[in-house]
Amino acid sequence: MFEKDTIVIYGVEGICKITDIANMTFGGFNGSKDYYILVPVSNPTHKVYVPTDSEYLAAKMQKLLSYDEIISLISCEKTDIEWINDNKQRNRYFKEILNSYDRINIFMLAKLLYNIKQGKNENVKKLYASDEEILKKLTKILYSELSCVISLEENDVLPFINGEIECSKK
Repeated sequence: MFEKDTIVIYGVEGICKITDIANMTFGGFNGSKDYYILVPVSNPTHKVYVPTDSEYLAAKMQKLLSYDEIISLISCEKTDIEWINDNKQRNRYFKEILNSYDRINIFMLAKLLYNIKQGKNENVKKLYASDEEILKKLTKILYSELSCVISLEENDVLPFINGEIECSKK
Protein backbone atom coordinates (compact mmCIF):
# COMPACT_ATOMS: atom_id res chain seq x y z
CA MET A 1 0.00 0.00 0.00
CA PHE A 2 1.24 3.45 -0.89
CA GLU A 3 1.16 6.47 1.36
CA LYS A 4 0.00 10.02 0.79
CA ASP A 5 2.63 12.31 -0.85
CA THR A 6 4.43 9.36 -2.50
CA ILE A 7 5.62 9.96 -6.06
CA VAL A 8 4.75 7.06 -8.36
CA ILE A 9 4.58 6.17 -12.01
CA TYR A 10 1.08 5.27 -13.07
CA GLY A 11 0.66 3.79 -16.53
CA VAL A 12 0.21 6.29 -19.33
CA GLU A 13 -0.27 9.13 -16.84
CA GLY A 14 3.44 8.99 -16.07
CA ILE A 15 4.79 10.57 -12.90
CA CYS A 16 2.06 11.26 -10.35
CA LYS A 17 1.86 12.35 -6.76
CA ILE A 18 -0.54 10.58 -4.42
CA THR A 19 -2.25 13.62 -2.98
CA ASP A 20 -4.71 11.72 -0.83
CA ILE A 21 -6.21 8.36 0.03
CA ALA A 22 -9.92 8.91 0.53
CA ASN A 23 -13.10 6.97 1.03
CA MET A 24 -15.40 7.86 -1.85
CA THR A 25 -18.58 6.81 -3.60
CA PHE A 26 -18.86 6.98 -7.36
CA GLY A 27 -22.23 6.80 -9.13
CA GLY A 28 -23.69 3.38 -9.70
CA PHE A 29 -21.78 1.64 -6.90
CA ASN A 30 -23.32 0.46 -3.67
CA GLY A 31 -21.31 1.80 -0.78
CA SER A 32 -17.98 3.52 -0.75
CA LYS A 33 -14.40 2.41 -0.92
CA ASP A 34 -10.90 3.81 -0.58
CA TYR A 35 -9.17 5.40 -3.56
CA TYR A 36 -5.69 6.69 -4.20
CA ILE A 37 -6.04 10.18 -5.62
CA LEU A 38 -3.22 10.76 -8.09
CA VAL A 39 -2.26 14.06 -9.68
CA PRO A 40 -0.04 13.76 -12.78
CA VAL A 41 3.00 16.04 -12.62
CA SER A 42 2.52 16.87 -16.30
CA ASN A 43 -1.13 17.91 -15.77
CA PRO A 44 -1.72 19.18 -12.22
CA THR A 45 -5.39 20.01 -12.88
CA HIS A 46 -6.15 16.36 -13.70
CA LYS A 47 -6.95 13.72 -11.05
CA VAL A 48 -6.85 9.96 -11.34
CA TYR A 49 -8.78 7.77 -8.90
CA VAL A 50 -7.37 4.29 -8.29
CA PRO A 51 -9.27 1.89 -6.03
CA THR A 52 -6.93 0.68 -3.31
CA ASP A 53 -8.53 -2.79 -3.45
CA SER A 54 -7.94 -3.27 -7.19
CA GLU A 55 -4.80 -5.38 -7.52
CA TYR A 56 -4.80 -4.89 -11.29
CA LEU A 57 -4.93 -1.07 -11.18
CA ALA A 58 -2.72 -0.72 -8.11
CA ALA A 59 -0.11 -2.91 -9.83
CA LYS A 60 0.26 -0.16 -12.46
CA MET A 61 1.46 2.17 -9.69
CA GLN A 62 5.19 1.84 -9.18
CA LYS A 63 7.61 3.76 -7.01
CA LEU A 64 10.30 5.72 -8.81
CA LEU A 65 13.56 3.91 -9.33
CA SER A 66 16.52 5.03 -7.26
CA TYR A 67 19.72 6.21 -8.92
CA ASP A 68 21.41 2.87 -8.12
CA GLU A 69 18.46 0.91 -9.55
CA ILE A 70 18.63 2.96 -12.75
CA ILE A 71 22.37 2.32 -13.11
CA SER A 72 21.77 -1.37 -12.48
CA LEU A 73 19.12 -1.53 -15.21
CA ILE A 74 21.35 0.29 -17.66
CA SER A 75 24.22 -2.09 -17.06
CA CYS A 76 21.93 -5.14 -17.25
CA GLU A 77 23.02 -7.52 -20.00
CA LYS A 78 19.58 -9.07 -20.44
CA THR A 79 18.83 -9.40 -24.14
CA ASP A 80 15.46 -11.13 -24.27
CA ILE A 81 14.05 -8.43 -26.52
CA GLU A 82 14.54 -9.56 -30.07
CA TRP A 83 13.72 -8.06 -33.43
CA ILE A 84 10.75 -9.67 -35.20
CA ASN A 85 10.84 -9.34 -38.97
CA ASP A 86 7.07 -9.26 -39.44
CA ASN A 87 6.10 -5.60 -38.94
CA LYS A 88 2.62 -6.29 -37.48
CA GLN A 89 3.86 -8.93 -35.05
CA ARG A 90 6.80 -6.72 -34.01
CA ASN A 91 4.56 -3.70 -33.48
CA ARG A 92 2.13 -5.76 -31.36
CA TYR A 93 5.04 -7.22 -29.32
CA PHE A 94 6.65 -3.81 -28.74
CA LYS A 95 3.30 -2.31 -27.68
CA GLU A 96 2.85 -5.17 -25.20
CA ILE A 97 6.20 -4.25 -23.68
CA LEU A 98 5.21 -0.58 -23.48
CA ASN A 99 1.88 -1.41 -21.84
CA SER A 100 3.41 -3.89 -19.39
CA TYR A 101 5.45 -1.15 -17.68
CA ASP A 102 8.09 -3.79 -17.04
CA ARG A 103 11.08 -1.54 -16.57
CA ILE A 104 13.72 -4.09 -17.52
CA ASN A 105 12.00 -4.80 -20.83
CA ILE A 106 11.38 -1.10 -21.46
CA PHE A 107 15.07 -0.32 -20.94
CA MET A 108 16.11 -3.27 -23.14
CA LEU A 109 13.66 -2.31 -25.91
CA ALA A 110 14.92 1.28 -25.82
CA LYS A 111 18.50 0.01 -26.14
CA LEU A 112 17.60 -2.27 -29.05
CA LEU A 113 15.74 0.41 -31.02
CA TYR A 114 18.33 3.08 -30.27
CA ASN A 115 21.18 0.83 -31.44
CA ILE A 116 19.32 0.03 -34.66
CA LYS A 117 18.66 3.73 -35.23
CA GLN A 118 22.36 4.47 -34.70
CA GLY A 119 23.34 1.76 -37.21
CA LYS A 120 24.92 -0.42 -34.51
CA ASN A 121 22.94 -3.56 -35.32
CA GLU A 122 24.25 -5.62 -38.21
CA ASN A 123 21.05 -7.68 -38.56
CA VAL A 124 18.59 -4.79 -38.93
CA LYS A 125 19.39 -1.86 -41.17
CA LYS A 126 16.69 0.70 -40.26
CA LEU A 127 13.66 1.43 -38.13
CA TYR A 128 10.22 1.64 -39.69
CA ALA A 129 7.82 4.48 -38.86
CA SER A 130 5.98 2.30 -36.31
CA ASP A 131 9.31 1.48 -34.61
CA GLU A 132 10.22 5.20 -34.52
CA GLU A 133 6.87 5.92 -32.86
CA ILE A 134 7.52 3.26 -30.21
CA LEU A 135 10.99 4.75 -29.62
CA LYS A 136 9.45 8.22 -29.12
CA LYS A 137 6.99 6.80 -26.57
CA LEU A 138 9.79 4.94 -24.80
CA THR A 139 11.85 8.12 -24.62
CA LYS A 140 8.96 10.05 -23.05
CA ILE A 141 8.24 7.31 -20.52
CA LEU A 142 11.89 6.98 -19.55
CA TYR A 143 12.50 10.73 -19.47
CA SER A 144 9.54 11.33 -17.17
CA GLU A 145 11.00 8.96 -14.61
CA LEU A 146 14.71 9.48 -15.10
CA SER A 147 14.49 13.28 -15.00
CA CYS A 148 13.04 13.06 -11.48
CA VAL A 149 16.11 11.17 -10.27
CA ILE A 150 18.93 12.23 -12.61
CA SER A 151 20.00 15.56 -14.08
CA LEU A 152 19.16 14.76 -17.69
CA GLU A 153 17.85 16.42 -20.84
CA GLU A 154 15.24 14.57 -22.89
CA ASN A 155 17.54 14.14 -25.90
CA ASP A 156 20.15 12.54 -23.59
CA VAL A 157 17.86 9.71 -22.41
CA LEU A 158 18.76 7.15 -25.06
CA PRO A 159 22.52 7.85 -25.09
CA PHE A 160 22.46 7.61 -21.26
CA ILE A 161 20.63 4.29 -21.32
CA ASN A 162 23.06 3.01 -23.92
CA GLY A 163 26.00 3.96 -21.68
CA GLU A 164 27.32 6.63 -24.05
CA ILE A 165 27.07 9.49 -21.54
CA GLU A 166 27.07 9.77 -17.76
CA CYS A 167 24.63 11.79 -15.68
CA SER A 168 24.62 12.66 -12.01
CA LYS A 169 22.04 12.29 -9.26
CA LYS A 170 19.77 15.21 -8.58
